[in-house]
Amino acid sequence: MTTAPTNPNPSQVAPQKRPWSAWRTLLIILGSVLVLLGGCLLVGGGIGLWAHQQRDGDGYYTAGPEQFQTDTSALSVPSIDVDLAGPQVGSGQGMLGKIRIRAEMMGADTPLFLGIGPSAEVAKYLEGVGHDELSDIDVDPFKATYTTRPGTDSPADPAGQSFWVASDSGTGPRTLVWDVADGDWTILIMNADGSSGIDASVSAAAKLPIILPIAIGALIAGGTLLLIGLLMIVLPIAVRGNSTPAPRPTTGPRPM
Repeated sequence: MTTAPTNPNPSQVAPQKRPWSAWRTLLIILGSVLVLLGGCLLVGGGIGLWAHQQRDGDGYYTAGPEQFQTDTSALSVPSIDVDLAGPQVGSGQGMLGKIRIRAEMMGADTPLFLGIGPSAEVAKYLEGVGHDELSDIDVDPFKATYTTRPGTDSPADPAGQSFWVASDSGTGPRTLVWDVADGDWTILIMNADGSSGIDASVSAAAKLPIILPIAIGALIAGGTLLLIGLLMIVLPIAVRGNSTPAPRPTTGPRPM
């Protein structure tokens, strides 16, 4: 006599994990890279938002004031290179914003001149004139390093030159505001009468409207990459962890 085969109870079927495959390993590696990139973008976006809150009441990021001294006739900040290429130059300039320079003579009523102009024109103006070029700045503690350009000529009236794109002169605090534009520029600080010896308190500021959209874009991109990366890590592990029924052999005939 034989017994009929019986089906095993599904609740008693032993679970079996799916085998680990190379594509799961690849997904986890790529997911880890995306998580790292997303985290970096989130940190960068957070820093950008913090920086956006550090502006003054006029919307400028300000450094200084600090004291600058030279025994020569002029102090220049040479070769501010702004390179905007392609058809979007106009819109790019708007996103770069403005630069603001404020200066005041220390302990003297000598009229001060501030100007910014094309580097080639300023260099031609300073030919033969003894002046100092600002070559480096240490922030903490503050220290300015200059490169001296010797010369014996007296400079021409700076306010009478036509190549300045922005300038200001007179006694007391002076302010120069310049809409950043494509080109190679030089900032010049000197006594308005061209005399030697400069001792001025100077602060520099920049209005950068591009900071906020970059910060927001970095946060959005970082959050998206982080989410995608986490899904690429978790899903292969979760799918493999799902148990699948392991079939058991049915009960065969048993001889009596």
